[in-house]
Amino acid sequence: MSVIDDLQELAIGARMKRLYETFSKDVTQIYKDEGLEFEPKYFVLYYLISRREEIGITEIAEELSLTHPGVIHLAKELETLGYIESVKSSTDSRKRILRLSKKGQESLGKFEHVWAKISSLNKSLFESQHNHLLEAIAEVETQLNQKNYYHRFKEMFSPAGKSDVTVLEYEPKLKKYFKSLNIEWINTYFTVEKHDLEQLDHPEDHILNDGGRILFAKVDGQIAGTCALIKTGKHEYELAKMGVSPRFQGRKVGHALMEASLKLAKELKAKRVWLGSNSKLTPALALYRKYGFKDIPVGDTPYKRADVKMEIWL
Repeated sequence: MSVIDDLQELAIGARMKRLYETFSKDVTQIYKDEGLEFEPKYFVLYYLISRREEIGITEIAEELSLTHPGVIHLAKELETLGYIESVKSSTDSRKRILRLSKKGQESLGKFEHVWAKISSLNKSLFESQHNHLLEAIAEVETQLNQKNYYHRFKEMFSPAGKSDVTVLEYEPKLKKYFKSLNIEWINTYFTVEKHDLEQLDHPEDHILNDGGRILFAKVDGQIAGTCALIKTGKHEYELAKMGVSPRFQGRKVGHALMEASLKLAKELKAKRVWLGSNSKLTPALALYRKYGFKDIPVGDTPYKRADVKMEIWL
C-alpha cells in the first residue's frame, strides 16, 4: 500500500491521476497495436472535432470545460501528429478553426473500431464492480455543480457553530473515532508509525487496561476530537493522541479537551503530565504552553516525528 492509499480522501486528486495513468498506459499500447500513433489525452478533442466540420477554440473550451491554453496545447500536438489542421474560418477570416486533416479523416474508421472495443471492455469492467465508477463520478460532479468545492470548504470550516463542545469518556462505540481522527491528522503531517497503530487499534490493551483514559469531544452531534491520558508512572500520565478534525477547527475543541484532560489527571491523582510533539505543529504547541506545559529535553521516544517534549506539574 502506497502513501496515496494511506491518505485516502486527502489524496483523491493523486489517486484519480494514478488511475488515469493506469488506463492511459495500456490504452496507448492498444492504439499502437492497431497501428495508430495516439494517446488517450487526445481522445475527447479528436472525437469532438470528428463530429463537427469546423469548430473554434472557444467553442471547444466551453464544451470540454478546458482553458483556451489547454485546448491550444492539445491541438498543436494533434496537428503535429497530422490528425487535425488549423485553417481560417470560412465565415470570419480573422478566426482560425480546427478540422480533421486528410489523415485524420482516413484514420477515423480505425479509431471508431478501437473505441467500440474499449467501450465494451469499460462497460464490462464497471458493471462488475460493487460501486460503479462512472455513477460515483457523476454523483460527485452533480454535488459540485450544485455547490462548488470552495464554497463547501468555507461553509464546513466556518468557526461559527450551533453548539458548545461536550467532552465524553471512552465507550466501545466511540473506538473507531479514536483511530480515524488520529490517522487523519498524522497522515496530514507525518507517517503513521507502528506504535501509533498499537494504541489506535487496541486502546483497551495499551491504554485503558493500564489505568489510562480516553476522551472525546462532541460538537453539533458529531465526534470532533479525541485525546488520551496514558499512565506512565504511579503519579504520571502522558497526554497523547490528541486529534481534532479540520472541519471543527476554530470551535475551541482542543481547549475543551485540554481542560478536561488536566481536570481528569488531577482526579486520577497525577502529579505530572507530559507529552511529545513536533516543532512544525505550531498551533498545538501554543495550546500546550497556554495551559502551562514547559519544554524539557526530548530524550528517548518511540516516535520518529517527536522532536519536542513538554511537561506540567499539577
